[in-house]
Amino acid sequence: MRHLGFRTYIMLKKIILAFSIVAASASTTYADSIDVVPDNLSDEEKLYGLSLFWKEVSYNFAFFDQVPDLDFDAKYREFIPRVLATENSYEYYRELSRFNALLEDGHTNVYFPKDMSAKYVGWPPIRLKEADQQPVIIGVERSLAPEIPLGSTIVTVDGQGVQEYMKEQVIPYIASSTKHVLWGIAVRDLLDGVPGSKVELTIETPKGEIKKVQVERDARGRKIDYTSIAQPQSNGEPFELKWLDDDIAYVALNTFGKQAVVEQFKSHYEDIAKSKGLIIDLRFNGGGNTSHAGEIISYLADRDLQGSVWKTPKHIAAYKAWGAFADQFEEMEKYRPYGEGNAWEVGGDPSEKLKAKLDNNHIVPTYVLIGRNTASAAEDFLIYADSLEHFTIVGEPTNGSTGQPVFFDLPGGGSFRVCTKRDTYPDGREFVGYGVKPDILVERTVDGVRSGTDIVLSRAVSELKAKLNL
Repeated sequence: MRHLGFRTYIMLKKIILAFSIVAASASTTYADSIDVVPDNLSDEEKLYGLSLFWKEVSYNFAFFDQVPDLDFDAKYREFIPRVLATENSYEYYRELSRFNALLEDGHTNVYFPKDMSAKYVGWPPIRLKEADQQPVIIGVERSLAPEIPLGSTIVTVDGQGVQEYMKEQVIPYIASSTKHVLWGIAVRDLLDGVPGSKVELTIETPKGEIKKVQVERDARGRKIDYTSIAQPQSNGEPFELKWLDDDIAYVALNTFGKQAVVEQFKSHYEDIAKSKGLIIDLRFNGGGNTSHAGEIISYLADRDLQGSVWKTPKHIAAYKAWGAFADQFEEMEKYRPYGEGNAWEVGGDPSEKLKAKLDNNHIVPTYVLIGRNTASAAEDFLIYADSLEHFTIVGEPTNGSTGQPVFFDLPGGGSFRVCTKRDTYPDGREFVGYGVKPDILVERTVDGVRSGTDIVLSRAVSELKAKLNL
């Protein structure tokens, strides 16, 4: 983490004098007191929100080294006139999102006030999925299907090349730890714009035909009859069990955010334990409680498991003051990390391990399906699994984002969070910012999306049957 420059510190003191009354009124319950989002905020409120974000990130963010070219203090000064120039609350929150996106972290986010986007954001009745950094049309309102064939890719948006358009108009507002997730979100949000406005697209159909089409951003609030290419998805429940044949059980763990996933796993465990091979699907698990992940994997382990280790920025004011004299006095050298804003509190004792249920475990060839939506506590599950030889990981790299956020309210009813904790493998290997890598990589392709088949599951089943000689 970087310490604050002296000039920036003086500037902040001046700003605080200008809006101390606003700051005092912005308590932790401020957002809860907002019934109607104001059309615009006062300059004092705008400055307070920006400054609060800058201050809390500066002291708490755990990943400044992953954005080494970012001078966060300089960017703070750059965004002061930008937020003051906004003409409504939506533009203000967009600017905060743009500032936030510079941190390139999926667990550090700005959240817009409730229902704000309904007034400012619309989209056409088209569903997209990213593959090879291209937007593939996987769903369209049935009345538009003759004009916009399913499986088409978008080539231009309002006359601009689609990748250039995303880089300029969409990506600068997205907070993501990994490039594959960044492009996935950019494709998801590609066609957002002013409700009721029209957007002109150039598309390439699956047959190679180039077409220009114009669609209206009028899908919000309408019941739409879509025609779609089927895509792999969860059943909408925390847990799912099905048999792919008499010997292979498929278990989907779609969240670790609910105790129900643990209870349902345990209630079905006797059946699961009858399998000769097991597939665990984590592709739609965005995380939750790491203890839930640990409870489940303890039934599938043949040894005690070590989870991730972590560290968090550490601040002791006197140590920071003494660290400034490290170059002058040898006895102050030990405080240098505090003076440089690079001191850490370390957690995750390697001697503390997750106890495997060795008297009631199920050890068979196990294939775990992962993807870009596998995040947070689901990635912690994979860290536990790293030492298990009977586990094989299949799919795309994971989301690459985890850690303990701290939350704050913003003027106008929104909020933000800052990632305070940096998790790694027990041996120090990084996965935040990169994603947990699979043993068997199954890349997402345009043709694969167009086919509508579950190529990740198919690959895992094929590999598992070969291992079982089925």
